[in-house]
Amino acid sequence: MTTFERPAPDLNKITEAWRVWTEGGEDALPGRSMADLKIGGIDKVLETLAADNEVLMPVFDIWMTWEKGKMTPEVALAGLTENGFADIVEALDTSE
Repeated sequence: MTTFERPAPDLNKITEAWRVWTEGGEDALPGRSMADLKIGGIDKVLETLAADNEVLMPVFDIWMTWEKGKMTPEVALAGLTENGFADIVEALDTSE
């Protein structure tokens, strides 16, 4: 029996997914944007950051509410935006 080890978060995928969402206009699909953020590993990043910083807990809570299927992607993205998710992504950006 083999066990699946999840890869480390890919910060470039996360920043690219957020860029596509924020700059995509009508062509950006909310569900695809959330999926791309998850593929990049933002759930693990948020979990780690929220454990060390209570201020970031609302962002993590929004993410987890979406993960549990209790929030639409549109509502989740709006909540992430309102709670400073863009600042988190900017801090993760390694392209500079």
